[in-house]
Amino acid sequence: EAIDAKDLVAVAQELADVVYLAYGTDYSLGIPLDVVLTEVHRANMTKFAADGRPILRNDGKLLKSDQFVAADVATVLEWAGVEL
Repeated sequence: EAIDAKDLVAVAQELADVVYLAYGTDYSLGIPLDVVLTEVHRANMTKFAADGRPILRNDGKLLKSDQFVAADVATVLEWAGVEL
C-alpha cells in the first residue's frame, strides 16, 4: 500500500522494521548477519557476465551467468564459529 501510495516515509519505516527483526533474530541465534550478507552479495555479483553486464530475461529478471558461484553460507558460519 505504501509503495502504491508513493509514501516513501512509510516504505522506509517498514523496511527498517524488517531489518530490525532480521538483526534481532540473528543476534538471538548467534548468526553474524553482516558476514552472511557479504557472502550473499559476493555470490550475487557473480551473476553478471564476464564483461560486467547483466543478463536479463525478457521480463527484466536477472539471470545467472556462467560466472555464477553460489553463496557458501555454511562455510561462512563455520568460519565465524557458529555451531550448525
